[in-house]
Order: sequence, then C-alpha cells, then structure tokens
Amino acid sequence: MAFQPNGTAALGVAGAFPILLAGGLSATAPGNGPVDIGSQRELFVDGRLIERLTNARQVLHHPVPREVAIVHDKPWEGNTSGYHTVFKDGDRYRLYYRGSHVAGGRFNEIKDHPQFTCYAESRDGVSWTRPDLGLVEFNGSKHNNIILAGAGTHNFAPFRDLKPDCPEDARYKALASGKGGLLAFKSPDGIHWTLLADKPVITKGAFDSQNLAFWDVARDRYVDFHRGFHNGVRDIMTCTSKDFVNWTDPVWLEYGDAPAEQLYTNQIVAYHRAPHLFLGFPKRFMPDRRLAGNRMPGLSDGVFMSSRDGRRFHRWLEAFIRPGLNRERWFNRNNMTAWGLVETATDIPGCPTELSLYSTEAYYETPACRLRRFTLRLDGFVSIQAPTLGGELITRPLIFRPDANSAPRPRPPTPLPAAKSPQAPLIGSRSLRVREPTVFSIPGTRDLGKAVTLAVHVRGIPAGFRRIFSAYNGGPIEPGGGELVFDIFLGGAHPDGSAVRFKYSGVYVFVPADKLGAWGRGEDADTVHHLAATWDDGAVVIYLDGKEMARGGKPGAGPLRFRLGDLRFGEDYPPTSLANEPFLGDADDILVLRRVLTAEEIARLAREGAEAVVDPAVDEGALYTMESDEPDVLRNRLPKGGAGDVRIGRPGAPWADVMLLVNFSTSAAGSLRCEIQDAAGKPLPGFSLEECDLIYGDSIERAVSWRGRAELKQLAGQPIKLRFELKDADLYAIRFGQPEPTR
Repeated sequence: MAFQPNGTAALGVAGAFPILLAGGLSATAPGNGPVDIGSQRELFVDGRLIERLTNARQVLHHPVPREVAIVHDKPWEGNTSGYHTVFKDGDRYRLYYRGSHVAGGRFNEIKDHPQFTCYAESRDGVSWTRPDLGLVEFNGSKHNNIILAGAGTHNFAPFRDLKPDCPEDARYKALASGKGGLLAFKSPDGIHWTLLADKPVITKGAFDSQNLAFWDVARDRYVDFHRGFHNGVRDIMTCTSKDFVNWTDPVWLEYGDAPAEQLYTNQIVAYHRAPHLFLGFPKRFMPDRRLAGNRMPGLSDGVFMSSRDGRRFHRWLEAFIRPGLNRERWFNRNNMTAWGLVETATDIPGCPTELSLYSTEAYYETPACRLRRFTLRLDGFVSIQAPTLGGELITRPLIFRPDANSAPRPRPPTPLPAAKSPQAPLIGSRSLRVREPTVFSIPGTRDLGKAVTLAVHVRGIPAGFRRIFSAYNGGPIEPGGGELVFDIFLGGAHPDGSAVRFKYSGVYVFVPADKLGAWGRGEDADTVHHLAATWDDGAVVIYLDGKEMARGGKPGAGPLRFRLGDLRFGEDYPPTSLANEPFLGDADDILVLRRVLTAEEIARLAREGAEAVVDPAVDEGALYTMESDEPDVLRNRLPKGGAGDVRIGRPGAPWADVMLLVNFSTSAAGSLRCEIQDAAGKPLPGFSLEECDLIYGDSIERAVSWRGRAELKQLAGQPIKLRFELKDADLYAIRFGQPEPTR
C-alpha cells in the first residue's frame, strides 16, 4: 500500500472503486491465504479482513467529550499532574497519576513540591474520590491520597497482573523511571508498593514519558512499550518478558508508510473485548507550533493505532481526539490520553455499556490541570461505512471455529427470565428482561368479559412510546372495532398531553405526563413501577404504583372482546412493525384477570406482587410470574379459564449454536445484509444476499439470519467470504459464536 499525496492510503483492487482508507491509515497489504479468526471478535481497525470495498470506506470515529473526571487542585497536586493510568478492578475503577506543580507554568521553573504518585477510585468511572490513605506525609500531615514518594513517582504506570500463576503479593505491578532505566514495582493490593528488583529491569531507551507494561493474555508474556528517540524524533520501543524482571532487548515499532511523528506517549492496551488486538492512543506532539497567547510552544492531539503482533502498527494520520473548542486544550503538552480503556454505564436508559477513556487539559497554563472523560461505543473505533445509495464490503477468505472452551449456552433469544442479572428481580426470584423488540400473545384472552384487570410491574423502560397490552393493528381505533391499546410514553407526551393511555372501541382514558413525575421525564429508569387498569363494563380506572391516576368511560360498553385475536404483550398485530413502539425493559407479574380488583387490592398488588392478591383456585385469566425454571417458557399460574403457557421467541431473532454476530448502526432508512460465499466468491445455497433477513437499527451484537435461520456451525473450519451490503450504515465488528449476556 502506497501513501498517497492527498493524505489517504489506497489499496488497488479489481472493480469500479478502490479501497479508500479515510484519514491516511498506513498499513502493509495482508498476506495470502485464509484468515483464521477462530471465535474471536474482529474489528475493522486495519485492512486485515478486507478484500474489496465498493462505494464504502473505513472511517475513524471520535470519542465524545463528557464531564471533567478530576481536577488536580490539592496542594500536593497541581498544574503538571499527569501520566494517568485507569483500569477496572472488580467493582471499582482505579486511577493513578503524578501529583506535581510548576510555579510559573513553565517546564524549567522551580517546582512547588516534590512529585508524588497519587491514587483515586470510583464506583462508576464517572465520579472519583481521593481516599485518605495515611501513607505519605505532605506538609506535616498524612491525610492525603499519596501512595508513593521518591524514585518512580515521575511516571508510575501500574496494572493488575492477569498472569494465571501470579503470586498474590505481586498481583499488581508497575514500571516507573529511576536512575539508570525502568524500575519494577509490586503490590498485593494496588496501594502499598515495594521494588520487585533492586536495579532497573529495562535500561535501553529514553524514559521521560509514561512507560508501561502488562500481561499479554493472548501470547502468554509480559510486554512493554516505552519511549526512545529515533532519528531525533520521540518514538516507541517494545520488549517482552516471562517474569517481569528479565526483558528482551527493545526494538522499534514499525508503522508501514506513515511519516515520522513525535509520539510523546503510547498508551497501548490489549483490547479487552478482543485481546489479540493491541490498540494505542499516543499523544502526537508538534513541538514548533504555538497558538497566539501561549507562553510556550508545542501543541498536541491524540491519535489512534492498532497492531496484531505488538510490533507492526497501523497508525491513522488524522487525529482521534482533537483539542476542540476548549482553549485550555491548545496549551503546551495537553491532550495526553490516560493509559487504560474501561467500560462504563451510559446515561441513556436501556442502552448497553460504552467505552470510557480520559484525556488531560489545562496543563501548565492554569493553577490545576484536569482530566476529562470521553466516551465511544463498544468496538466503535473504526467502521466500514456506506451511504444511503449503498456500498459493499467483501472480506478475504475467513475460517472461523467455535470456541472449544465454552459449550453453547442453552438459552433462547431475549427476552428471558434470568435468575441472576445485573439488577435484582422485580418480584420473586426471576423477571422477564426484554432488550430487543418482542411480542407474544396471551392464550385464551380474546374474549375477557365485562370485568377485567390488566397489570404489570416494570423497570428500565427507555424513552418513547412502549406498548404494554395490545390488540391493535395500527389503524384508527373505531367505536365498536374491538381493538385495545394500553401503553406508556416516557420522556415526553402524546400531542394530547397523555403519558399512559387506555383505548378500547371508543373509550379513551389517559394519565397526563405531569402526573408521572421523574419517571415520565425519563429520570427514574431503575426504579420498579407498577401499572394497572381495570375495565368494569366500560368504566376504566388507571393506577400507577397502587394509586389511582385517572378514570373515565361509563358502564354499558360491554365486554372486552378483540377482533384480531388474543391480547398481546409488547407490541401490536401486523401489519404494524415489530419495532413500531415495542416494550423494552424488565417486566414481572404480567396479569390479565377476569375480575375488577378494588383500589385496596391494586395497592397491595403493587406493593407485594400478584400472588398476594390473586387466588389460583378461584381466579380466571393469566398470571406470568417468571418463576419457572424453564428459561423460554412463561407458566400461567391461573389454570382456570382457558389461558395457557407462553413459549417466548422473537421473530427475526433466531438462536443457534454458532451465529454471525455484527456490531452495526443504521439510520431509520438504512440497512445491512450479508451473503456467505465460498472461497472463490460463489454464494452458498441458503446464504445468498436475497435470502438474508434485512437488518436495521443499532446493536452491539446482533445475529444475522437467512429466512429465519442463523445456524452456521456446519461451515466451521472451511474458508468462506462475507459479502456485506450496507446502506447508510456502519459496521464496526464481527464475531462467530453466541451473543454475550447484556451488561
């Protein structure tokens, strides 16, 4: 691949379009032969998997700036605090950094105090606290978060050692510069540190940077990345070790045809979702550039690079993190990405976790520099992107193999009742978790009679219209038409001001949005709420959390009798799309009862659950408590009256031992399809583009299916190609296997 004068790199291929690697990705062309990807997740951060792109390109995505994580305003910190390290350790996030300050904001001026290694921690990766550790004295007091003084404090870079036989007294290790090279440290708890060796363990290089090492789980070795000066330019060296003390001679990283640039730090990690991939986030330093008003020259930004062996890196020439509009990020030596990439919860209800990384600002030029958090979708560094008119990716021949260390999990498509989940069940020991649009009919509920109660406990419902109970197909609900809707709208309101609606054949009762409080504004997603409505020959009462919220209608309207069929939970009848206004979130004690509960009974139902109010020996209808041990069956606790059990499944979401899983995003008008070909490019029967079920939406891990079938284990071990058709879509990653549990 030759570096092009316009700043992009092009790989010549047959066909109408070349591969355009946006931003000037520098790489060497992959070798011949199929790529064996096993069951590992593959990201499109380089050209390794790509044979041809037609009207599509690789796009580097940029993290979104969030809140300031920490301000270094303590007396033992200051305006040159830096060289941050962050990692997730069990139920906490750990943050290490240098506390330092320069009086006049210039590198060569007198320092206000010695350098220290400091420690902070967080439960969510967002809000950080400095524990009072009582270890190191500062100005006559040990009430501070300092963990180290003296040798190594300039650039202490710790990590939790993932080596299987690592001694407990050295579960945490670190490299830091000292006289003569890099010193090795150990700790049993990440707080109390001692030297692992009495002399430097790495001596070749220049060590006035953040020099780091970690256990490479994919290759069973320790790997180090540290600074050196290569032909007068700041560059990166690497070496390896089996014991963290004896290291190989360091060698320079290689970047293909990328031009030499000053790489001030390297911040290389083994990506935890694909440990065979090394991802680096160097700070690129432009020493001669100076913005008007700055006292010192030197500007920086953050760049992105990746490697499959730890030596040869594909480096993007465009910035990964630009300084942006924040003036203080345009000062000398700012925009230094912290070492470490962690998953954190998003602030959008119902969405999966995201990646957090951290970057410095206000260095030198202010009294206290800061560390700001940035976020990116999982695997979201680079995507294959195509416009609405359509584009195509064809992979090189691939070989996938099921993971020999994990048997297929015997679970159905989501939703599923889960005995163990990130949150406690709503009622009892199990709840129904719905993360993808789904719908099921409740048997024996087409004719419910004149006295009916509908109720459910819910939690984690994302903003928008969410169908609860429905016997409706999308058209106007006409008087006498036998259609019903009982739904909720969070984060806003219907044009008429309603947030909870009950509609049936001309009867319309609703709860105004302002009566829902914080929940209606989408600010109370993790709280369990109870919704109920009663129908008494046309008189309707709606309850929220056991309290009456609205009433209307009048007696004489007759029974609830549905023209389309049994009452549904979660979405409407066709031709309405499955993803029209689906229920998403957690549900429990789904109740369709052939009698009207009193206000007192509704209040008890909300507090204690349905089994405290309903008598299975007498009551008729359907009650699904999710307490069955069968993961894909909802057992009805009210056997009288004809209602039955429900086997849950989701059209368009098949389950199989080995599936093709994609991390993708489309617009509302966009789509993605995939064809599986043999190594020569001929479509395999049953897996053609025309047979692929259309995919649209946004998902971190979605199974591809062909006319409802997703099983691919029969193709394991043989060379195949994947042909993706994308329309206004991004494809971030692929994997063969089963979906991971939702986090």
